[in-house]
Amino acid sequence: MTTSLFQPIQLGDITLKNRIVMPPMTRSRASQPGDVANDLMATYYAQRATAGLIISEGTQISAMGKGYAWTPGIYTAEQIQGWRKVTDAVHAKGGTMFAQLWHVGRVTHPDNIGGEQPISSSALKAQNVKVFIDNNTDAPGFVDAAQPREMTIDDIQQVVAQFKQAAINAIEAGFDGIELHAANGYLINQFIDSESNQRTDQYGGSLQNRLRFLDEVVGAMVDAIGANRVGVRLAPLTTLNGTVDADPINTYTAAAALLNKHHIVYLHIAEVDWDDAPDTPVSFKQGLRDAFDGVLIYAGRYNGDKAHHAIDSGLADMIGFGRPFVANPDLPERIKQGYPLAKHVPETLFGGGEVGLTDYPTYKVQDHLLFQPFSGSSLNTNNRIVMAPMTRSRSSQPGDVPNQIMADYYQQRASAGLIISEGTPISAVGRGYSMTPGIYTTAQVEGWKQITQAVHAKDGKIFAQLWHVGRRSHSSISGQQPVAASAIKIPDQVFGPLPEGGFGMIETEQPKAMTQEDINNTINDFVQTAKNAIEAGFDGVEIHAAHGYLFDTFLHLESNQRQDQYGGSQQNRMRFLLETLTAVADAIGGNKVAVRLSPHVIEGFTEEDPEIVELTLAALANMVKLDLAYVHFSENISRYLEVPESFRQQVREVYPNPIMIAGKLTKETAQDLLAKQYADLVAFATPYVTNPDLVERFYHNWPLAEFDADARLTLYGGDAKGYSDYPQYKA
Repeated sequence: MTTSLFQPIQLGDITLKNRIVMPPMTRSRASQPGDVANDLMATYYAQRATAGLIISEGTQISAMGKGYAWTPGIYTAEQIQGWRKVTDAVHAKGGTMFAQLWHVGRVTHPDNIGGEQPISSSALKAQNVKVFIDNNTDAPGFVDAAQPREMTIDDIQQVVAQFKQAAINAIEAGFDGIELHAANGYLINQFIDSESNQRTDQYGGSLQNRLRFLDEVVGAMVDAIGANRVGVRLAPLTTLNGTVDADPINTYTAAAALLNKHHIVYLHIAEVDWDDAPDTPVSFKQGLRDAFDGVLIYAGRYNGDKAHHAIDSGLADMIGFGRPFVANPDLPERIKQGYPLAKHVPETLFGGGEVGLTDYPTYKVQDHLLFQPFSGSSLNTNNRIVMAPMTRSRSSQPGDVPNQIMADYYQQRASAGLIISEGTPISAVGRGYSMTPGIYTTAQVEGWKQITQAVHAKDGKIFAQLWHVGRRSHSSISGQQPVAASAIKIPDQVFGPLPEGGFGMIETEQPKAMTQEDINNTINDFVQTAKNAIEAGFDGVEIHAAHGYLFDTFLHLESNQRQDQYGGSQQNRMRFLLETLTAVADAIGGNKVAVRLSPHVIEGFTEEDPEIVELTLAALANMVKLDLAYVHFSENISRYLEVPESFRQQVREVYPNPIMIAGKLTKETAQDLLAKQYADLVAFATPYVTNPDLVERFYHNWPLAEFDADARLTLYGGDAKGYSDYPQYKA
């Protein structure tokens, strides 16, 4: 949860819309000559104006204060006018912006400051510190920071006056306030930290003396523009740019107490932010909270949840997000909605043009096809994500009746654009697995009603998958000898009663070849159960003609050795399926009928069929006139062949109506199928077992619960365990 981040907060006289801060980040895009803020920078900051507070990149208060090439200044009239473009752009977007006022001290090179020698608290060079200079290219040239000279009292007084004037200039430029950069090893930090200050006058030695320069600068700025427009940034526990303090806890607690006496509007703490850096001690944060009465801002390795907890703890009032703002101009909205964050390109951080500055896009859900509504000629869904049919064997016995636990299970998953029920047998002989719910008795129809009502109560849609397993069964399950296109058995197992008691996988029985009467009766059973499904409240039906079940045995050469009008030629082998689809469409309307096919799945057969792809394409051409809700291709399960892209293209050429694809899809592969227009809907099976909120997890980029060995153990049969007890993700 990130609720706290989006509460308004009072910052002096300004009410900020949220508690998210865009902290200062050097980007080195100022116009040359003159280090002038420009239109490009105005666009950059305006894009990020949804932050509660923007703090500008460090802007030098004088020519001597510049540490890096192409950073903007705020000490000339031209620079002030340049910044006015930026603040006007931010205010036009409803934003609030403070200027970070900056003097780098020793962290520079003569090439950046007109050939002058850098100045610092003491004549100590920053060791192992590099700065970049303008080397007459678009890329920064990194060089060692130069040896500084120790500032005289006149130097100090001059810099205090420059900070004061820069604060006045910032207000003239339209900023809502200023932040004094007293962190990260720059000039004021060089006075504060004991190891970088070896002075023996009133600005060195004791802690009180080392804080004197900070005190005078802040006092001058408060006198100039008012305390409610002044903030200060400190970095107590970092050692950036070579500054180290022997006792940072006491030093910076004292600094906070000193700043509190000036009644400044906020204190901004920069925390260490490398990946394995230690956290700032809570006791120290509490000490800062006790010492400082104003708004406390923290910046450092924060995400939405961590920021929320920091604010709720009372130790922080606002949180800064640095690098995330580079590539995510809409960062507050991404955090609020749980959208994934884009990653910045490090090579474009410093210097250059719009690339890596203003060209990062905002997140647009509509660009993510999974979450776009689907509108077909008949079927409309809220998104493109389908819960694929999965046998779960939880129906009530005797009678194979759907029940309340099944209603709970399907309702939990109702955010799917469409749910397709587990296969529901159309008759006793059509049953292939024990405890699968039927749809051919009154009790079964009534049982399904509680499920469809539960799904519809959550604004979901659900189709019933009508199922006849054909030869993939056993008389102990169906009470009758299995039937098929021909009396051909292959080694195969299904879930059924074990001889020793209980349930498990058992070998299928020898089937008998269907007679014409059997075929007619089966067509009638499909018609009647389709009507039953509509009566039960389903939004439509899907005919299961895949995975080696009844219709699939008619389609394949290996399993169809008939000599009548249902065998031999491709047209004959597809006849039974087409007759059934036509009859069901005539009964309930083609817009409520779909069919599942699996031409590249060898499950239920011993070998690949050389004609199945050609037959499938011909069958699709015959289905166009039926105006079905969709055709569902099942892929990549059990034994299968890879689906070539050429097949997907051929499908689109012969079949213009909605296509659904299922089979070990990921969010990315599903998105790709939609983007290429090979699919209109994409179905997920086992991810839905352990992730009832799969749509939300995809939408927010949350991790998926794994479909592991334990999940497999509870796939068939049982109760709520491993069925309706999987939790939703809690951010």
